[in-house]
Amino acid sequence: MSKAKDGPTYVRIAEDIRSRIRQGDPPVGALLPSEAVLARTYGVARGTVRQAVAELERVGLVASEAGRGRRVMGEGTPGARRAASTQYETVAEELRKRIESGELVPGRQLPSEAAMADGLGVSKGTVRQALHLLASEQMIAAVHGRGWFVGGPDHAQTRADDVAGALRQEIASGQLPIGAVLPGENVLAQERGVARVTVRRALALLETEGVIEKRAGRGRVVKSQPKGLS
Repeated sequence: MSKAKDGPTYVRIAEDIRSRIRQGDPPVGALLPSEAVLARTYGVARGTVRQAVAELERVGLVASEAGRGRRVMGEGTPGARRAASTQYETVAEELRKRIESGELVPGRQLPSEAAMADGLGVSKGTVRQALHLLASEQMIAAVHGRGWFVGGPDHAQTRADDVAGALRQEIASGQLPIGAVLPGENVLAQERGVARVTVRRALALLETEGVIEKRAGRGRVVKSQPKGLS
């Protein structure tokens, strides 16, 4: 095991396994040894090994396969491709093609795991494995509390940001003049084709910026022109 002394035991075990994977032991595509085998190898309890492997799963280095164990995903060698042999790899390949074609542009938020699972006819677990695989290739990244984004967290654009941006433009152009009352959340959600919670987040952004405000008995009213827009 790595000689690093800092950090909990499971972290040092995770780092050691990561180092071994980088050296090709086990290689990308192979199954990771079972928890029982790893526990004997490192001389620790299976619970400690489970924590270590969970850390590797979190960063997309390995992925669980029902009834088979955990498969090594690697750390994303640029240009590397191998034929999709499992359902999650097929899902990953579909998303990969959409990203590479420009259909899903950098900074774009991906749909939720549940939405993708419904759309693709697979389980949420399968979608999650596909997302971790693409994350290991650095094609997407998770932003805490916000979801998965193409490319990474820089300039991550959520659907709430999109709705807020559209409303800013309408206010700046005079389509929604100062003093105008905005439609209700349900109406805006239907008009924009998003969930009500997305509209609520967009409105909260505009309220924070001072562009709109809540007024008793009226709802949300346009208060001022957005800064930086003409």
